[in-house]
Amino acid sequence: MTRTKVDFRTAAFVAVETVLYLLLLFCGGEVRVLSSYASIVLCFLFSLAFVRRGEPLLTAGLAFTVAADTCLVLCDPQRQLLGMGFFLVTQTLYAVHLHRGAKPWLLYARVGLIVAAEALTVAVLRENTDLLAVVSLAYYANLILNILTAATKGKSFRLHTLALILFLLCDTVVGLQVAAGGYLPIAEGSLLYRLLFSGFHLSWFFYLPSQVLLSIISTKKQPVN
Repeated sequence: MTRTKVDFRTAAFVAVETVLYLLLLFCGGEVRVLSSYASIVLCFLFSLAFVRRGEPLLTAGLAFTVAADTCLVLCDPQRQLLGMGFFLVTQTLYAVHLHRGAKPWLLYARVGLIVAAEALTVAVLRENTDLLAVVSLAYYANLILNILTAATKGKSFRLHTLALILFLLCDTVVGLQVAAGGYLPIAEGSLLYRLLFSGFHLSWFFYLPSQVLLSIISTKKQPVN
């Protein structure tokens, strides 16, 4: 009976998120903004409803995701640095969750790779390096490492891996859009530029499915391996 109740709630959650997904993809203006933000808040609330029997670190990560999207979706102008800081906390929480039961050297390797990536960023960007670039790169590196970690943890983490890959695709789109503004000029007539700035909500095409999957995953205890 409990299982049926949980399944019904999950089905209702997915149904509402599907409606919001269609609204944010195909509508504009205030409808797009409000449906985008509401969809992320709903992901967190759904996860929070099962936090006692689920994965609290994932629920905490979704809470910081809401904070990040408050800065990036609701604020005008965007609070990009603060938003990316919240997203960095999100991926750090996911990293702690994924590294349960892992060998200590994996954590040291993660820190080393992130430091190396930051050093490379400074070497490449040079005078264009700023705090937003440093925080964003740390976040992005953490996300990639989380995908690799999840992918090595077996069948029980396949959905987790898929969710994080979708997250990465979203952030790749956003990163290229930001880079086109100065870090990495992209010719306006190029196919990539037209794809990035077509008016279609490409980043959210990947982003919301990733958050819905993470919310569902967070409601169930996962094995430690």
